[in-house]
Order: sequence, then structure tokens, then C-alpha cells
Amino acid sequence: MNKRSWFKGLILASILCATGANAQIRYTSSIDPATKNLWSNNSNKMICSLIYDIPQYGYANFMTYSGKSLKTALMIYPKLGIGQSSTMRFIASKPDWHASSNEELLGKIALYPGFKPYVGPTLSWKILANLDRGNQIMMPYTDDKLAKGENIIPTLNPLGFKAAFKKYLSCQEQLLRVNFNDIKMMPLVFKLHKDELTAKSQKHFDEQLEYLKYDKSITKVTIRAYAYDMKQNADNIALAKDRAQVLKDAYLKIGIAEDVIEIVPFNSLTLNTKEENPIVDESVTARNALISLERDTALINKDLEVEVPDVGADSIE
Repeated sequence: MNKRSWFKGLILASILCATGANAQIRYTSSIDPATKNLWSNNSNKMICSLIYDIPQYGYANFMTYSGKSLKTALMIYPKLGIGQSSTMRFIASKPDWHASSNEELLGKIALYPGFKPYVGPTLSWKILANLDRGNQIMMPYTDDKLAKGENIIPTLNPLGFKAAFKKYLSCQEQLLRVNFNDIKMMPLVFKLHKDELTAKSQKHFDEQLEYLKYDKSITKVTIRAYAYDMKQNADNIALAKDRAQVLKDAYLKIGIAEDVIEIVPFNSLTLNTKEENPIVDESVTARNALISLERDTALINKDLEVEVPDVGADSIE
């Protein structure tokens, strides 16, 4: 028997056929060290995922999304789906290999046919904290259509959790702290008499560029760059063009198509001279630029802008 078959043989996604209301279909894993491989990570600068494969049942996916305020949710993906409306409870206890343990109800959510079970931030972090303490999480519910009314009990096993959880937390430190709404209209400031951004503006611009590597829905980038701080109008025009070109080159470098980028032409409303406004070189607005983005809503990656309602936050009676 090869190692893979041996591992499968030790998976206890077993059916415990009791009678009456206590009948159960349990999906859990063994104490075998190979069980640690059931936890995995799948992450980038926009989403951190901590995934657990529930033997023979499906999988659970903890996800933390980028943005100014990081938000975490749990989605559960049963292979057979949800057959009827029900309630899924989340119960923390010591793993099955312990002789006995107390059980703690962490919360519960409503289930609906055709929808995947979803858990909001508060309950998600309760579950993660208990797994980190070495507890297992049982998630019982009933389904007359798929299980003849028996209790279905998928379980999250703590074996291997800590290593994957550490990577999950580390990933969150690398997430971008912006989303589209944060960067769709971006003012920037250049250094006096130069086509180089200030340090603060460069940081914001870099965040926008990094975000755009993951959002493929952008259909237009509009650049408006200004220069009011030179003595001659011709010098203002030349500097404004140089500033706009610096920004355009940065977009081209990350793969934005040239035909998507528009530099707004300069005119008397966007330029001024030092002689016409002697104090303008002391004003930040004399050295600014404005970037605006447009996109095709049909191409938006919904995973980048999901709503994260706090389902299950106050679900303990």
C-alpha cells in the first residue's frame, strides 16, 4: 500500500450510524501526522487565504482582504452544497483523541439552499483563536434533502494549523492597505522645479501602481499635471509635460496599455507664471498632479471588493 492510500485509509470522514435524532455524519481527520497537510495557504498582495481541506466534505477558506481596514471572513464549500434552510453551529472542543473535554458554542449562522456558508469577521476570529489554542471546531447542521435529517458535522482539525496560521498572519502584514475607492482619484505633489514626486506622494503612487497589477478592469487612466512655479510660461509648459510623462512611464512599466492612458492637454487654466502669481511657488498646488481612473464594471474581480458583513457576531443566545 503506497503512502497516499495509507493516508486516505486513516482519514476518519466516517459515518456514525446511530438511531433517531442522534444520527450523525461526521467529517473529520485522524491523529496521523499527515493530517497536517490538510492546512494550506494561498495568498497575494490583495487576499490572504488559509484553507483547510475537510476530508470527503469539501473545504473551508479563511480570507483576509486588502484595504485601509483589513477584513476577515470564512467561506465553507461543501461538495454537495446546502440542500435546505438550516442553522450551522460552531463548537470548540478538544480534539477527539482527548479523553474528554468541555464544548463551547462560539456562534451560529443561518444556512440557505444554493448558498455557501459564510461567517463574518468576529466569529471568524473566534474560530481562528480556538484553533490556535489547539481546539477543534465542529460545525453541525441538518439537511433532510442530502442526509435524511441526520446531523452533518464537518470539523476543522488543529493539527498543522499553527504553521499555516503563522504564514497567514505574515501575509496580512504585506497586504495593500488600499482598494479601488482609495486610489481612483489621486492627488500627487512634485518637488519644487522638478519632475520628481515628494516622498509621501511617491509612497501613495507606488500603492496605486501595486494595486493596478491585480485589477485588470481599468479602461482609462487620466493624468493632469501642473507647473506654476517657473518664471516663464514656456518653462511651466515644459515642466508640466515632463511631470505627466514621468507618471505615464510608470504606468507603462507595470503593463498598462498606452492607449488607456490620457494626458490632459495644458491650457491657460492649468498653467500660470511666477510673475502672474508671485507666491505660487510657495503653494503645494503649484506642484501638483491629479490621477483619475475609470474601469469596466463587467471586468471587476469581485474578490477584491467584497462586502464583509459581520454575520454570526451576536449569535449566541
